Amino acid sequence: MPTLDLLSFALAFAAFSAIALGTERHAKQVFGRQPASTVRHTLTTAGWVLLLASIVPALAARGPSIGSLAWLGYLSAASVTIGLMLSYRPRPLRFAAPALLGLAVLAWGVAGR
Repeated sequence: MPTLDLLSFALAFAAFSAIALGTERHAKQVFGRQPASTVRHTLTTAGWVLLLASIVPALAARGPSIGSLAWLGYLSAASVTIGLMLSYRPRPLRFAAPALLGLAVLAWGVAGR
């Protein structure tokens, strides 16, 4: 069950980072240059898809009533973390989201055995 919570948080973190990197300001802040508009659009779309996907592990771990409340907590924690990273250390954000998501998927796969 904790691995599903980690997976839900990681998906929310990846979603918010993709949505943030889909904006011109944050993309330039993280990458040092402005990506093409198609890349920004793809990041924004992927972010919304990941955001919707992040509720699934929370519901699977805790059921519909507590799972939806836990999901809102994961969304809050992920958005605050992204906001702090963009304020103080924006460059590592490009590596943090894939690393956290990979770690969560790996932990979920190991726990599933």
